[in-house]
Parts: sequence; structure tokens; C-alpha cells
Amino acid sequence: MKAAIVGGGILGTALAYRLTTEGVEVELYEAGRLGGGTSAVGAGWLNSGGKEPFAYHLLNVSGMAEYATLAREFGHAPWYHASGNLKWTTPDKTEQVRADAERLRSWGYPVELLSPKRVTEIEPYLKVPGDVTQVAYYPWEGLADLTQLTGVLAHAAAANGARIHTNTRVASLVTEGEQVTGLTLADGTAVDADVVAVCTGRWSDELVRTAGVGLPMAPSLGFNIYTGPAPVVLNAMVHTPDVNFRPDGSGRVMARTSEFDDAVPIDGAVDPVPDIGKEILARAVKYLPGLEGVAIEGARVAYRSIPGDDHPVVGEVPGRPGLYLLVTHSGGTMGPLFGRLSALEIAHGERDARLATFRPERIVTV
Repeated sequence: MKAAIVGGGILGTALAYRLTTEGVEVELYEAGRLGGGTSAVGAGWLNSGGKEPFAYHLLNVSGMAEYATLAREFGHAPWYHASGNLKWTTPDKTEQVRADAERLRSWGYPVELLSPKRVTEIEPYLKVPGDVTQVAYYPWEGLADLTQLTGVLAHAAAANGARIHTNTRVASLVTEGEQVTGLTLADGTAVDADVVAVCTGRWSDELVRTAGVGLPMAPSLGFNIYTGPAPVVLNAMVHTPDVNFRPDGSGRVMARTSEFDDAVPIDGAVDPVPDIGKEILARAVKYLPGLEGVAIEGARVAYRSIPGDDHPVVGEVPGRPGLYLLVTHSGGTMGPLFGRLSALEIAHGERDARLATFRPERIVTV
């Protein structure tokens, strides 16, 4: 069997690696650089704290667990940080924090309500406001360096025989009757395949349209800033009422707030950094005083890949045999899991029950 994968982010490279372990011949095509799209600018936050309904929550929990499995498999996993997540809100919403914690505990998802003193013991450089009495701590959650992991997976796939093509844009899918039989590159080259897996994030609807498939998408913007190295140590993801931030390696911090997501409608690098970047940094300094005086090294805008009903689309498209979709928000959390489950389905026809709610037939049109 030969599979052609379109997209070299976390989903595409995870699928490529797992397909090669199942004996499938793999060609992967990435329009730019590996991991250079949304995977490069996502927070890499591994979580299921706010995911509903329960079937979606379970899928995300399984995705988090897959990282621990993958880390053991590779032995050395500098791209995986099981460092938890801390979250607090304004005093008038403290009861909501408790209610959310109880709901998640009832689903078997651990959440601890910590005092600010205990939080300081966990993260000494973090300053919790004096009017905050409880901070929610999610110990199962963590962070992944998705760009690094994308490279690791692509290297492992190539070592197993996959052919990885970067800076190679796919122009369209090729069909014979209802069957998808391959793809055409931008330079006109035709590529035959038994299955084409579309892992192109927010661009997925554009590509599948060339095979007569309609896929509703609702992508959204995410604006992030990245500081220079700071004299602080931060391990966990941190969510506050007005800014969220995470360590970004080598003493750097990434910060963002949804309040400004639509303020800079640009895809890719943002240069010069707009004033809202300075406002985001000022908010982060309140809670991480060691960032005071640290420069903003850069800012980026990502378009999140979100299907029209907010939930993943995973599986072969009914009415278009040979076309397999992997389109989702939270691709960071679920990428390695979807790669493995989809590889087993493509190579051996094994359909995992956890994906039953998220098949293409619920949303695509042919």
C-alpha cells in the first residue's frame, strides 16, 4: 500500500511515522518547512480541562497519555514536559473554579485547588495576586515543543523509508469516478497513491474541494509574543484572567491573550511587533516580575484549524474512497494519538471506538 500525506505539521509527521511502522509506503508533501504552519506557533499545551462533551474530553485525555507512551518509545524526549497547568481567575469567579474542578474530578480528571503559598513553592518566580485565594492545578497537563517533535517524527519516518518532500505544494487531488487515486503537485507532477491523507490544517477545505468534497471550517486567529531570555524559571503553563503564558525554552516566555487575537489579521511573523504586544508583555510582568525590562524578540499569528462544529474530523470520506481526513483543533494534544489510530485504520482497517463521534460523515458533503 502507498499513502500520500499532505501536510508536514504534527498530524502529518505523526501519521507518516506510524504508517511506516505498519509497513506502508509513504510520501509526505509539505508546502513550506516541516512544522512551519500552526504547529510552529501553537502553545503546545497538552490538556483536556475544558473539553466537552465527554467523548471529546476522553479523546484529549488519550492524546495526553500518548505523549508519555511516545516518550518511553523514543527514550529521550526533550520535546515533552509533564509540567502541569496553573489557573486562577478574579475573586468574583472563584466559585466557578471550584465547580469546574468538581466536574472534572467526576470524570476522573485530577484537579487540585492550591493556596497561593503552595503555588509559590511549585513556581517560585510566579506572583499570585493578593486577592486570589485558590489556584486550580491540573497535574496531568503539560507542554510539548511541537516544532521539535515534528522534526523527530519526520526523521524517524524517513529512517523507516518514508520520502519527505518540503517546499512542495500540492495543487489538487486526483479522482477517477468517486475514487481518489492521488494528487497533482503545483509543478504539474502527478503522484499515484492508494490513499491520500489530508493533514493541512486550516487549508484542508481548499484542498478537498478539488475532489468535490465540502468541509465547513471556522478557523480563528491566535496572536503570540515571544520574549528574550529572562532571569526566571517557569515550568508550567499559566492561565490568568488577562494573559496566558508558558516557558518557551532557553529562558524565554511565550504569552498571549484571546482579547487581542483579532487585532493583527496577519499570517506568519509580525514585524515590527504592534503595541498590543507590549500590552501583553506588561500583563505578564504583573505575574512574572522577572520579565520586567526583557525585550520582545518577536510575535506571530496563527490561524487555528477548527472544523465548523469545533470537533475533529478523522477518517475516510464516504463517497470518496481513498481520501482520509485528519483535521482538528488541539492538534498538539491529539497529534501523536491520531497518527497511531489513523495508521492502524489505513493499514489494517482497525477502527477505534473513540473516533466514532468524529467521523467525516457528520459534517462533510460530497
